[in-house]
Order: sequence, then structure tokens, then C-alpha cells
Amino acid sequence: MTGNVGPAGRPSRRPRQERRRPGSPRGQALVFLLPLVATLAAALLWVLDAGQGVSEKQRLVDATDAAALSAAVWQARTLNFESYMNRSIIANEAVIAQSVSLRSWSDYMNRLLPGASVLTRWVPILNGAVLVLQRLWAGFDRALQPGLTAAEAMVSLVDHDLAAAQRLMHAASFQAVPDVVRATLAANDPRYRLSAGGEALLARWLADWTRFSSSYGGAWRWRQADVLRRSLDGFTESRNSTFAAAPLGTWLRIEKRGGTELLDFETWRSVETLSLHTRSGFLVGRMREQVPLGWGAAYHGAPSRQAGTYGGSVRTNPRAFRLADAGVRQHRSYLGLPSLRDLSVEQRRQFEPPRLVVRAVIHEAGRQTASGITGVNRLLPAAGAGDEGVALPRARAMYAMSAAETYFLRTERRRDGAREAPSLYSPYWRPRLSLPTRAERMFAASADGVAVPLLEALP
Repeated sequence: MTGNVGPAGRPSRRPRQERRRPGSPRGQALVFLLPLVATLAAALLWVLDAGQGVSEKQRLVDATDAAALSAAVWQARTLNFESYMNRSIIANEAVIAQSVSLRSWSDYMNRLLPGASVLTRWVPILNGAVLVLQRLWAGFDRALQPGLTAAEAMVSLVDHDLAAAQRLMHAASFQAVPDVVRATLAANDPRYRLSAGGEALLARWLADWTRFSSSYGGAWRWRQADVLRRSLDGFTESRNSTFAAAPLGTWLRIEKRGGTELLDFETWRSVETLSLHTRSGFLVGRMREQVPLGWGAAYHGAPSRQAGTYGGSVRTNPRAFRLADAGVRQHRSYLGLPSLRDLSVEQRRQFEPPRLVVRAVIHEAGRQTASGITGVNRLLPAAGAGDEGVALPRARAMYAMSAAETYFLRTERRRDGAREAPSLYSPYWRPRLSLPTRAERMFAASADGVAVPLLEALP
């Protein structure tokens, strides 16, 4: 079998069926393949860019959620810290009131027992017990008075330190909350930044935070004084009793009066009085003080001209009250009721805690897209950088917006069954995420200079 012979008589290497006729077309499939490959490559890049865009958007949303919630957590902790400080200070002031009451009552007993020993002189057994009790109480009072006075001064100093810590915490929140927002965004991705609208929303939060609570100082300390008065126990507030025998109760009785009061927010004063009362007439007339039997007083703070009642001592036992007032020893190391923060009347009525709204942005230049990695997005500028002046599309930024709020919720029911209103005396403030309102979206978009999507602009 012989093969094909070429022009020079040599066998041809190409089979007969592979020979091409002169003028036959070549590369027909390549004409259709190149556009198809380009189209598939463009579609692949678009799909990759779209997927990366969705993923980038979700990461940005998660970062804004974390930033908003972290800021709300700081705000809730600040409010709870202020509540704990208020509660601690009120509790300490109640302890000071109890201590002053105890010193007053000890002074009263120290004066009453010598008089009781005179009355029991004719009863040897009872008189001996009274004399022993008198000596023991005199030694007890000598140790009690300076010890409790020093403790009251120390507790007062601690109260003012707690109040200073409360003011420091509140002032620090003005800087800490914005720092927490920015630091949380940067921790999630260093490319994330607050947009101009986000900065405007943060500035609005600062203004709302300033108006949310008030400082009750000076003459406005009536707020904490009212809470303190309602926190005192019965022994501190009033120590009254009446002793009257059944047959003679209409004409003869012994009135015990005593109480502790805070004067001018700067002084704790306690008075004890015991007096014998008789009726001015045999059948008619009112009971009047005749003989002071015992008295005592304790005083701690700056001198005050404010008059108190001290459980009715001033009106019922005026003579014993003057004796107690004349013999009281003043101590001035008490620093007064501290200034504290709380919600004002208007704030409690409206109760709108400042919302933390975060709007973050990542610009096109900072996004990692498939076209950017492959360099396709640089081919068009390179090709159009000549004299033709090709207009490139404007880079778009990606925005995300989240909100969080602080709310007041008491977890356990009150013993009296009442509903507790929000205040800075109960540490029940909690953070939670919420949806940005339409007004907040419009405000932030306007500050950013971008159009608001139609669905977000609808009410």
C-alpha cells in the first residue's frame, strides 16, 4: 500500500482528508468563542462583586449593631452606677440619722437615770439596781458619744466621695460613649467609619444626654431629702409615747417626745424630752407641762436657724426642749447632704431615654471587590486616560444604620404590688437593639448628602 506522494516525489505527511482547499475559511469558532468567554467572565465578575457586596453589607450592619448595642450598654451601666451611688448615699445618710438618734437617746438616759435613783431612794433593792445601771450607762455614754461622732464624720466623707464618683462617671460618658462607638466599628473592620450623618446623630445624643437627668444641689436637694425622709425607720423619725394611769389619766400624765430631723440639708439634730403634765383646771382646761423629768439632744453639722418639731418636743414639752437645747454639744464635721443626679419632674413625665443611633460608611475605594482584585476596574481608566477624556462612573459608598435604646424594667415585683416608675434610685436600666425611625433615617441621609430609598422615606 503506497502513501501520498508530494510535488518532489516524497511521501506527504498530511493525510488526504486533512488537506485544505485553496480559499477555504479558517477560525470560524473563535469568532463566536471570544465574545462568549468575555460575557461569561463579565457575568462571573458581576456575580462575585454582588456576593462580596452583600457580604460586605452584612458585615457593616453587624458592626453598626455591635457599636449601637455597646454604646447602649455603657449608657445603661452609667445609669445603674448613678442609681447605686444614690442608694448607697441615702442608706449612709439614714445610718447617720440613726447614729445621731442613738447619741441623743443615750444622753437622755444618762440624764434620766440620776433622777430615777432619787425617786427609788426608799426602795433599797430597786434603788441599788438603778444606781448600778446609772454607773454603767454613764461609762457607756462616755465611750458612745465620741465613737459615733467620729463614725458619722467618716460616713459623711464617704458619701461625698460617692457623689463625686457619680459626677465623674456621668461626665466620662460624654467621651466614653462616642469612643465606644468608634472603637467597636474599628474592631470589626478598620475600614468602617462613622459617616457625616452618624457624627450628627452622635452629636444629637450628646445634647439629649445632657437634658436627660438633672443635678439636685444647693436648695434643690429637696429631692434626695424627700427620699431620705421616707427611708428613715420609726425610731429615728419619731419616739413618742404617753404614760397615764387609768384613774388619774384625766388629770395627770407623762409625755415622752423625741425625733431626729435634717435641717437646711446641712445638719442632723435629735432631741428627747420627758415631762410631767397636769390639767390646768380640775374638770376643764387642757394638759400643760409642769415638771421636766428628762431631756437629751445630739447635734452634728453646721449651725442652723431652721426650727424643727422633733416629734412634737417643741410644742408638747417646751421647758424640757429648752433644757435639752441649752446642753447640747455641737459637732461640725458633718459635710451636709451631697448633690445627686436624678430625673426631673418633666423628664419622669416624658421618660425618653436618649437613643444610640449609629450610621457607618465604607467607601468604594476601601471595598475589596473581584474587579478590583483582578485589575479590571483599572483597565477602563487606563484606556480612557487619553485625550478622549472618558467620564468614569462616580464611586458609591455603602451605608448601614442601627439603633439601640436603654429602658427601665424591674425584674421582680414590689412587695406592695405598686408599679415602680423610672428613676435614678433603682438600678433596673437595660440595653436593647431597636429599629431606626424614619425621622432618624431622613436626618442621617440628609447630613450625608445622599438620597433616601423610597421604602425608608414612606411613613
